[in-house]
Amino acid sequence: MSQFDDLFWLVEVVEAGTLSAAAEKHQVTSAAVSKRIRLMEERLGVRLLVRTTRRLRTTESGEMYYQRGKRLLEDFQELEENVSSTRDCLSGSMRINAPLSFGLTQLAEPLTKFMQLHPELEINLHLDDRYIDVLNSDYDVVIRIGRLQDSSLVAQRLAQVELYCCASPAYLEQHGYPAQPSDLSKHNCMIYEHGGAMNQWSFFKDRQRYDITVAGRFHCNNGDVMCEMGIRGLGISLQPAFIVQPALATGQLVSLLKDYTIEPIWVYAVYPSRHFLPLKIKRLIDFLRQQLASKFAV
Repeated sequence: MSQFDDLFWLVEVVEAGTLSAAAEKHQVTSAAVSKRIRLMEERLGVRLLVRTTRRLRTTESGEMYYQRGKRLLEDFQELEENVSSTRDCLSGSMRINAPLSFGLTQLAEPLTKFMQLHPELEINLHLDDRYIDVLNSDYDVVIRIGRLQDSSLVAQRLAQVELYCCASPAYLEQHGYPAQPSDLSKHNCMIYEHGGAMNQWSFFKDRQRYDITVAGRFHCNNGDVMCEMGIRGLGISLQPAFIVQPALATGQLVSLLKDYTIEPIWVYAVYPSRHFLPLKIKRLIDFLRQQLASKFAV
């Protein structure tokens, strides 16, 4: 058993939070992990972890050892990947999180191609519309759409997506067409919620910006449901192109306020801010950017 192996187990235990969680992750016994930590503490002559009934915490020495050790492990992994970077086939596993509607309509094709290029690679994709705390999650990369607020994260742009303000012909026949953004205050506007209600819509015309606070009786965190409700005549919504374009093409929805422009939104690949990024994540991000460029204006 090498000192490098001991360092690996300390990092795993600290990040998992408990000995049992680290042991379960790697399918070994908690006793075996505990013994490795104890022998390391005896060899160093310092206490690294303080064990409580629910969780572990690092001592001052343990925190220093963990922080420096984690960087050493990352540097070693980066070294190995750079040495083997001439290999065309990637391996290992990746965990990805993405919004439900975007994942359903946009990710199946590029991920299939990527996995066909790299048959030794395993991908675990989770689709949902909840807000993901990237720093405290176990995802390797999170796909986000819209404005980013986490300054501690690294984000790479993948694609630019147009937004459409739209409603069904039946709704417009009953309630009328808004002629200008301020008219939206008289309409039932469906509110998309993702980490907070997005009820301020912005429009541009002749270098002027019009910020309108809208209101309505239906709030939802999924764009597909809002699109369907719009088709059924519930109200007006502000939606990305990849959700509403099919309904716009068939006339089930009508684009509104065409004399105004709406600022597009960006699709991002987000990951924790750090100096090391695994080669397989770099390759995936580059591949997604190339594939999505054929669908969206980047």
